Amino acid sequence: MPLAPPPVLPADLAAALRGRLSPGAHLADGVVSAAGPGDVVAALRLAGRYGVPVGRAAGRGLVVDVDALDEVTVSPAGWARVGGGVRWRRLAEAAARCGLATVTGPTPNERVADAVTGGGVGPLARTYGPVSDRVRAVELVTGDGVLRRVTAEDAPELFWGVRGGGHGLGVVTAVELDLLAAPTVHAGWLQWAAADAAAVLARWRTWSAALPPQAGTTLLLVRPPTGPDGVAVRFAWTGDHADGAEVLDGLRGAVPPRRDDVVVRRPGDLGTAPVPADGVESSLLLDRLPAAGADALLAAARRTTPRTVELRLLGGAVGWVPERGSALCHREARLAVRVVGGAGAEQRAATWACVEELAAGLGPDTGGREAAHGVGPSPDVLARTPTPAVRERLAALAAATDPHRVLEGAGRSGGPGVRGLG
Repeated sequence: MPLAPPPVLPADLAAALRGRLSPGAHLADGVVSAAGPGDVVAALRLAGRYGVPVGRAAGRGLVVDVDALDEVTVSPAGWARVGGGVRWRRLAEAAARCGLATVTGPTPNERVADAVTGGGVGPLARTYGPVSDRVRAVELVTGDGVLRRVTAEDAPELFWGVRGGGHGLGVVTAVELDLLAAPTVHAGWLQWAAADAAAVLARWRTWSAALPPQAGTTLLLVRPPTGPDGVAVRFAWTGDHADGAEVLDGLRGAVPPRRDDVVVRRPGDLGTAPVPADGVESSLLLDRLPAAGADALLAAARRTTPRTVELRLLGGAVGWVPERGSALCHREARLAVRVVGGAGAEQRAATWACVEELAAGLGPDTGGREAAHGVGPSPDVLARTPTPAVRERLAALAAATDPHRVLEGAGRSGGPGVRGLG
C-alpha cells in the first residue's frame, strides 16, 4: 500500500489557522484565501509562531492568496485606493468612469500592488515615471504579523523600501496612488513577418535611441511553440497625436509593417505583450545596444528553443530623480532585455545560458549590472538585482519587521507567498 503524501502544513498550524480566519476566508492545500487584512495578519503571525515559512507554492510553506481583497475607490481629487488583489485593468476602468486615468504597470493584467513593490515600469513610464513614484500610501502585513499603514511621513524608511524593493517586506493589502487627468495616447502594436526581423531590429535600435520622453516602445522577437515566428513593436505617445504619428513614421516608413493597430486610446487600453504567461525568464539591463549586440539578440531569438526576446526602451522619466526616493535600482539604465522561455528544467537552463552569453558579449554595455535569472511572470525589470547598498538597507528593514524570518525566502520574482502574480 503506497504511503500517503505528507500534510502540506503541520496539523496543529492548520487547526490554529482555521480557528483564526474570518468566516469569508478558507484554508485548503496550504493556501490561505484571505477575505480581509485580518486573515493575512493571522496567517503571518501563526506562521512565525510555528516556524513555517510563507512560500510561493503550495507544499513548500504557507501561501497567502489576496485575490479577494478587491476594493476599488477612485477619488474625484485624482487618486485611488485599491485592494491587494486588484489588477490594472479594473482600476483603469474605474478611473475612466471618473474622467481619470492610470499610469499602469508593465501589463494591464498585473496586480497594482505588484507594480508598486516591483517598481512599475510600464509603457508610459518614460513620460510619467514608474508607478512607485506615484504612491501615496501602502498598507501591508509585515513578517511579524503587524498590519501597517506606510506613508512618507509616518514610516519613511519602510515607505522607501516597499516601493521598488521587491516583495520581501510584507504582503500588501491595499495601495493608494495618484492618477492622471484622463489623457489619451497614440498607441498600439506594429507587426512584421520573421523575414523582416533583422531590418526591423536595426531600424528600431537607431530610431528608439533618439525618442523624446513622450514616447515609449518595446520590441519583441517571438518564436512560439507552434505557428510562425514574428516581430512586434509596441509604441505609446503621450504628446500631440499628430506628432506621435510623425515620430512613428520614422520606423514604419523604413520597414512597412504587415499589421498596424496604433490608434488613439486610453492609457488603460494599451494591451498585453504576447509573452507566455507561464514562462520563466532571465533579464539584463544595458546602457546602450551596439550593432553587434543587436545581431546577438537576433541570433538568440532564432535558436531552436521556443522563446520570446524582448527589448524595452527605458530612460526619460524613469531615470529622473523622484521627489521621494525609493528602493528601485538601476533607473539610469537605457534598455532592458528579457528572454522568456518555458518552465521546464531544460528550457530554464537554456534561457539562463542565453542571457549569460549576451551579458558576456555585451560586456561594458551592461554597466557592470548583474543578470537576473529564474524570474516568474511579473515583467518588472529594475528591482531584480539591487545594488549592495540597497540590498543591505532592505535586509535591515526585513530584520526589524520579520523577527522569525517567515518571509526570508520570498524572492523578488514571486513575492512572499502571494499567489496570482502577473
